[in-house]
Amino acid sequence: MGKSQTECEMIMNAQRDFIKEVCTELNILLESFSQDYVLRLSKDGVTRQIFGAYWDVNSAAADRIACDKNACYTLLKNSNIPAIPHELFFNPQRRMGWAGPEGTWSHALRFFNSTGASAVLKPNQGTRGMDVYYCDSIPLMEAAAQTIFASYPSCAISPYVDIETEYRVFYHMGTCLFAYGKKAGDTWQHNLSQGAKAFELPAKSAADKMKLSALHSLATRAAKCVGINFATVDIAEEPSGKLMIMEINSGVQAKLLLDQLPHLRPIVKSIYAKAISGLFA
Repeated sequence: MGKSQTECEMIMNAQRDFIKEVCTELNILLESFSQDYVLRLSKDGVTRQIFGAYWDVNSAAADRIACDKNACYTLLKNSNIPAIPHELFFNPQRRMGWAGPEGTWSHALRFFNSTGASAVLKPNQGTRGMDVYYCDSIPLMEAAAQTIFASYPSCAISPYVDIETEYRVFYHMGTCLFAYGKKAGDTWQHNLSQGAKAFELPAKSAADKMKLSALHSLATRAAKCVGINFATVDIAEEPSGKLMIMEINSGVQAKLLLDQLPHLRPIVKSIYAKAISGLFA
């Protein structure tokens, strides 16, 4: 299930306002197309584009890897970067040739049983916590898979992880610009769109600074592993304190964060300013 037209318009409007302000301040010509979904920025003979929340500072390959939960996890695992597993299986009606001799469902069941029958199913290329299901039985897994396959070509299965806190780190060209935390609301999910609560990270004590340093280090390793230049990196923290990459988002958005913590607007604007300046560096 995709975003509603209203959701897209709100996100694009919030992003457009930041970009418009920064372009004015930096004397960059800004042109808008397709109801602000495509933005063209020009300065000193150089032209760059932004498509929705996706910036052309990222290569097409890095963008697609970040958007593919299984592909991203596979690369992170190969580089010994701690990450939550995302096992892929295809909608058998759409990708019969990829199912293998045992078929898609046998593969999915084998992985589900390996999790101890406690798993999370989600679209492999989904966003914003949509169509994400916790399953602790095979019937629930079947129902979730059928629901996902009604709209998506593939599904990712992860073992259920008891997440104490989830963090989001804004990353740009080798530097972590800002990080904040997310606590689950009325559901077990940590997506702001699903009711999670955002909070600022303290940085006063030595322990606070160590946590922030660990988050920045892990986010940087993950971003460099997939070759992405501008993204947000989601990191899950278990009750034990262990940190693992949840996913990398090549589409950079902050509207929902500012809905909850509007005083962070100057910080978010500075992130956009950094990204826009980087387009012409």
